[in-house]
Amino acid sequence: MQIIKLKFRQTSEKGFLVTLNHQSLPVEIEGFLPRFPSALLSSFEQWQTAYRQLEELRLDPSRSAFRLTPKSVTVVSHSSYSQAVKTHLNQWLNNNHKDWQPIREGLISLAHQFPSRETEEIQLIIDAQNLKLCHLPWQEWDLLEQYYPHTEAAFCTAKGKQSCWPKISPHQAAPVPRILVVIGRSQGINTYADLANIRELAPDSEIVCLQQPSLKELCEALWDESGHHIFIFTGHSRSEKEGKIGWLEVNDQESLSIEAFRDALKTAINKGLQLAIFNSCDGLGLAYQLADLNLPHSIVMREPVPDEVAMEFLQYFFKEFTANKSLFASVQIAKKKLEPFREKYPGACWLPTLCLSAAVTPLTWKDLNHTENNRLVSAEKKLSLIQKIGLIILVSLLSFWLGLSFNSLYYRVAKSYPNWHYSTLKSIKDYPRGTWQYSGSTTWAPIREIVDQHIKQQHPDFNLVYTPHPTLPPGSGTGIKMLLDGEIAFAQSSRPLNNDEYQLANQRGIKIQQIPIAIDSIAVVVNQKLNINNITLKQLEAIYSGKIRNWNQLGGETLEIIPYLRPVQSGTTEFFQENILGKQNLTEKVNIIDEPDLALHLLSQENNRGGIYLSSTAELINQCRLKPLSISRQGGENFILPYKPQKIDPKKCNNQLNIEALKKGDYPLTRRLFLIKENNVQIDGKVGDTYQKFLGTDEAQKLIKKAGFIPVPIF
Repeated sequence: MQIIKLKFRQTSEKGFLVTLNHQSLPVEIEGFLPRFPSALLSSFEQWQTAYRQLEELRLDPSRSAFRLTPKSVTVVSHSSYSQAVKTHLNQWLNNNHKDWQPIREGLISLAHQFPSRETEEIQLIIDAQNLKLCHLPWQEWDLLEQYYPHTEAAFCTAKGKQSCWPKISPHQAAPVPRILVVIGRSQGINTYADLANIRELAPDSEIVCLQQPSLKELCEALWDESGHHIFIFTGHSRSEKEGKIGWLEVNDQESLSIEAFRDALKTAINKGLQLAIFNSCDGLGLAYQLADLNLPHSIVMREPVPDEVAMEFLQYFFKEFTANKSLFASVQIAKKKLEPFREKYPGACWLPTLCLSAAVTPLTWKDLNHTENNRLVSAEKKLSLIQKIGLIILVSLLSFWLGLSFNSLYYRVAKSYPNWHYSTLKSIKDYPRGTWQYSGSTTWAPIREIVDQHIKQQHPDFNLVYTPHPTLPPGSGTGIKMLLDGEIAFAQSSRPLNNDEYQLANQRGIKIQQIPIAIDSIAVVVNQKLNINNITLKQLEAIYSGKIRNWNQLGGETLEIIPYLRPVQSGTTEFFQENILGKQNLTEKVNIIDEPDLALHLLSQENNRGGIYLSSTAELINQCRLKPLSISRQGGENFILPYKPQKIDPKKCNNQLNIEALKKGDYPLTRRLFLIKENNVQIDGKVGDTYQKFLGTDEAQKLIKKAGFIPVPIF
């Protein structure tokens, strides 16, 4: 085994001081790498933006549930972006700067010293404090592809004076490997059904599973006297913008940083924890925190990861690792086997990242399993490692979606399912009687007009009263605030809960829950007589940030653009600001209109042909006064309407949702609607539960569709 270390330290804005180290070198080779070229940073940002639009990404739903950057449904990430990153990366690393040449030549010279490099394991450790360096796909550097084709690059995440060189950490012996699997908040992540059928890959192991644990349950498992060798987290996680702090969404109420259970983790590490795997969202921040606790190894995803990529990586990794290959080799082989995803998810094979807190003796499965002949007797424990992990995750996630109680520490199969599902509203008999106030999103208005009225007709003693806030404009944020302030029984929202709302609920002892109810699309609408039919997202951003002020800039007539928008408390506006405007500020020309009906009325007037507005498609489906624009994500290609492209009778105005485009995520501006409720046994919690039951009936699902939305099955 050979270990090569590249150390990068930014000395100024001009670039990085670099040292190359190997045991055969009498002294370190020093060099200088010029700063990041703007073309590389720009191409990486373009790839990252396009990539984060993918539907299957394991993103934090409290920040997003939309079909746009970086949200929870489908957008095509063009392979040209990943190719551009590779091109500019190689232009940078193959530059002819005289002070960089010693590093390149040193790497090539070292490669020639290893005549058996096709079979001998070579480990490359990159020690870089600059996070941009850590995010780059080093395996795409053609020097490594040519001279180190079987080498995996790991990142040293040690901080300060800590070093990944030459510290050695011993392995902890045990009769069988012990694995702690934690399944966190998993909304929007598909179940792992296929993992349950994977062929037997590994010897016996002892697996402990936590399903959406509380902080106390998590700490108790980590304090276990027997210790654990491997910790696996699957669910939602994230890193702060600075990248050095990571968060785990362990359940619906708690978003925990490593600091929250630092002492418990330290105890587990002292008892022999060798490896943490975060098969979840962007996790470099987690790796840095774990390294600070001196955990020898961690595997994280450096960007949000699609479900099937996450599952396949875990499968391939354990297949190699349990065949007694080292961590470096196992990660490298597993990443190469993700190649079939290159077309569907360009750049996804870059994501799995091995991080080290020290240069340790290569960890192997055999090191964790010192008694290979020890075989467990029970039928459960005869399952292979992957089968056990897969079945645990499958049952746990199914139990989450179906509302089962599954907080036991130890692996067991749930045997019951929710016993409620009703065909009609009338068939629900058990519910709290009285008059109940609720509030929230204006986007929900068509559902309130159709579904809620049917509920009232069928159950007049379950009287729902929509109650606006006395001073704040209506909207998702306002409704959620009223719920947390104890003013209403439940809220209707056109966006998911955000972190501040979860934290406030936790501070007030409120167990809050969001239930996806329907898929909604946002239409960009203009006056019927405006001679503009298409728009790109970039143009939309330019209009609302004030860069484009006249329709003639988009090929239309000379006419001032008058942008309209809902209030800032509106889920639609929050979505727009976060996903389209980004860091851009709204132009002072934007007209804020509280009521959607008023905005649509103003837009339809003859003297207001220059207006533009963002509206829920459900608010427009039965009218022909205004026209929605076809939208293209980028480049002016593949413009798509939220309606079915068909001839419409203006008298009947029989528009129909473009359901296929919305479900696939082909239409860019797609999001989900949520019921926000308290999850408790108090009366308000029961009111929210009852409303959820009503919405889950077959009858209500048809009514939601009639209201102009795509219903989401509710369990």
